[in-house]
Amino acid sequence: MTQNIDELAALLKEEESIDIKEWLYRFLSNWYWFALFGILGLSLAFFINKTIPASYEVSGTILLSDENKSGVETIFEGLNFKNKTNIENHMLMLQSYTLNRKTLENLNWEVFWYQKGLLKDVILYKNTPYKIHLNHNAYNITNVKITIEQTGNNTFQLNATGNTTIDGVMCDIEIDEKGSFGTPVISNNLNLTVNLSDELTPDPEKSYYFIINDINQLTRNYQKALSVTQATKEADGIQFSLKGSHPGQMVDYLNELMKVYIAYGLDQKNKTSENTVRFIDAQLDNLVDSLTQAGENFTRFRSQKGIVDLSQEASLVMEKLQTLEEEKNTAGQRLEYYRNLRQYMGNADQMKAIVAPSVVGITDPTLNSQVMKLAELYQKKVSISYVAKENNPGLLMINEEIKTTISSLDENLRNLLNNAENELASLDRRFSDVQLQMAGLPKTEQELINIKRSFDLNNELYTFLLEKRAEAAITTASNVPDAQVLDPARKETTVPVGPKTTLNLLIGLILGLAIPFLFIILTEYFNDTIRNREELEKQSKLPFIGEVAHNQYQAEIPVLKHPRSGIAETFRGLRVNIQYLIKENDPKIIAIHSMIPGEGKTFTALNLASILAINNKKVLLVGCDLRKPRLHQIFASNNDKGLSNFLIGKESFDDIIKPTELETLFYVNSGPIPPNPSELISNTNFSTFIELAWTNFDYVILDNAPVTLVIDGLIVSKYASVNLMVLRQAFSHKKQIQYINQLAEKQQLNNIGLILNDTVHHNYGKAYGAYGYGYGYYDEASPALSIRKRILKYFIKNS
Repeated sequence: MTQNIDELAALLKEEESIDIKEWLYRFLSNWYWFALFGILGLSLAFFINKTIPASYEVSGTILLSDENKSGVETIFEGLNFKNKTNIENHMLMLQSYTLNRKTLENLNWEVFWYQKGLLKDVILYKNTPYKIHLNHNAYNITNVKITIEQTGNNTFQLNATGNTTIDGVMCDIEIDEKGSFGTPVISNNLNLTVNLSDELTPDPEKSYYFIINDINQLTRNYQKALSVTQATKEADGIQFSLKGSHPGQMVDYLNELMKVYIAYGLDQKNKTSENTVRFIDAQLDNLVDSLTQAGENFTRFRSQKGIVDLSQEASLVMEKLQTLEEEKNTAGQRLEYYRNLRQYMGNADQMKAIVAPSVVGITDPTLNSQVMKLAELYQKKVSISYVAKENNPGLLMINEEIKTTISSLDENLRNLLNNAENELASLDRRFSDVQLQMAGLPKTEQELINIKRSFDLNNELYTFLLEKRAEAAITTASNVPDAQVLDPARKETTVPVGPKTTLNLLIGLILGLAIPFLFIILTEYFNDTIRNREELEKQSKLPFIGEVAHNQYQAEIPVLKHPRSGIAETFRGLRVNIQYLIKENDPKIIAIHSMIPGEGKTFTALNLASILAINNKKVLLVGCDLRKPRLHQIFASNNDKGLSNFLIGKESFDDIIKPTELETLFYVNSGPIPPNPSELISNTNFSTFIELAWTNFDYVILDNAPVTLVIDGLIVSKYASVNLMVLRQAFSHKKQIQYINQLAEKQQLNNIGLILNDTVHHNYGKAYGAYGYGYGYYDEASPALSIRKRILKYFIKNS
């Protein structure tokens, strides 16, 4: 059992090795195609390397801070103006359309200049031959190459032909405008002024053009080119990079983007405190007039009434009134704040106007925390909305968190509103009681109490607002950005990233070699012809008689002209193998068949007859193909007498026998083409002919018509001892083997043997006998080996 397994494994290994060698030869035999397409691939890659502009990568790093609260801020903890750092939000902001557009607007990149080159154009940045000033109140065509040619010291010509999208419609553009430097050029597509530049003197030998940028499209392009990643998992750092064709331009863009980003973050942090300052300033503006008027009334009343101060009882009443009134104002402010907050908390824009609870004297830590958290969530939502779609998971999560925060805030506000309303009602009752006490005082003191109370109330409120304004201003001043530039973009750190010349050449070579490789693979895959003996033996159980090598000579009978050649040796092999198919007492009548024309049955019959005759056997070759005879052409004889004449009884057997230059080889032509070949072969005269033939000759070789086209061959096969089917390598189809098998199964052909004609061996695979088919056998010339054959020979020896 173990031995059988080892033998099977060895056989499989051998078959696998044979396949590798066979495929290798197929590729090596087409080496010139690989060389041609490899060179074409390399040439294309070289051309791409020369035409694609060089690209570079510029990078920078921003470090984020978890907390930016200064020492001064800790004094005003109640204001709680702190933004929590979220690295993903910061990355989204850097990639946002808003910040990138703001960056381009700050850089003022309205026009890009280029210099035309032989293979590629060069961008001119901060070193342009001309300056363009656009009229922003008029229309200027964008994304179109506009060539400028200086026609004089003060004149120029603008030309452009192309197409661009205008209001979503693709339009053809043609510009042909003349102009003078410093004078506006006004047309349907342009409204601009061209001036000479001090940066670069135009070279008359070179050509320049400019493109007016579409700020929206340019913003989207930079968004795509910008790469933003987290520097490391542990550190709160953001690394961003930009790829482009001009290092200086990219450095300026990244550095400006960092400035815009930091300014945006600081502006967002300052919004709450700035809103607080604006609110207090508005209150102070209204309060100044009231405070001034109350002070004047108080002074005037004391002067007119001659009262310096209040009595002790009146002072007590006034103190109570002042205290209650302050408490009422505070409670009223809280109540109003609660109502406004409950009304605005569902709207992000209105929430921006809501000040911190501590500004109005509310020190509830829960409320302060909820309000600031809601404001922070709204800010996050705005930041993410710049780059995220509505169904973005992060945006959906923030929306859910906003709903939860609003729900808890609403519940808290309901309780606070109820408490504030109760507190205000209690203060009103106490205030009414004190007013009753004041009614028992003299009228003059009552009036003075009211005037003084109004002045003191306004004065204390003014002082309180000034204190809160100072606190908010200090908070604004102490705010620092959430990010700082760790590594700005620098030209020194620019890295060239393209074109990758070596990689492009390698890809070009691989793609070039892949074309013939795939062509050979596909050709072989769709090739259903018989390629070798193994395929023939695998699909048929009929005996395989042998192979006939490819005829590399001009002779029709190479076994006579080149008796020591490889092809002659293959026919000697057939001569030997046929003996095993013919029974001892049977007549040696051999019928040669093919399925379709062109498979070499006549060639095989002729040379097989010759090789038998060389062996001192008397052989008769009979042309049984009465429809398309060919023997008379090979032997250069007339076809006026032949088998058809005998079958119709016009000629005798001896009259149609013709000799050849070989004493023991004779042949019978087909004769004139009859109108009814099948009927002639079917009559008794053909049986008589066969009997006379094998009686007078040692071997009778019958060359028949193709069996798939006419029935003649099947009729003749009944008289043959051996029926040899000729198939041709790389010509006959595999389906023909199935047809032959069916003929054998139905016994329409008996004692069948298979021959593979026109075989070519390339020193790989199994040896089919002790002979060789190539050069160097016996007396054949051995020409010098080609480079391809030397490589193949080396592989065979070392495999």
